[in-house]
Amino acid sequence: MRREQGFTLIELLIVLAILGILAGIVAMSVGDLTNVATTRGMETEREVVQIAIDAYNTQNVAVNHEPTIAPRTTPAVIDVSATSSSTHPFAVYLRRDSKYAYTWTAGGEAITVSVPSS
Repeated sequence: MRREQGFTLIELLIVLAILGILAGIVAMSVGDLTNVATTRGMETEREVVQIAIDAYNTQNVAVNHEPTIAPRTTPAVIDVSATSSSTHPFAVYLRRDSKYAYTWTAGGEAITVSVPSS
């Protein structure tokens, strides 16, 4: 009688369990990378908005001797279209609409960023 070569059921189950554990570890790592990318994107865009506000304030102070950015207490996405110039007068210094929502104090000094509600 010839003995059949192959894997036992226990060996196959152990391999499947190990693969499942590895897949779970990879899935958690990808989730963490997504959070890190979102956080870095928010930080970068906030810096761009701060630069736009600073540029607007610099120009406006040179002409009018005082910045005229009103405080914003409700988070809002910054729209660079011409219709938003009264709401976001510094939007002329931005190339595109913001992805995240912002609030700021008078003159645009303290800026906070958040993910806009859908």
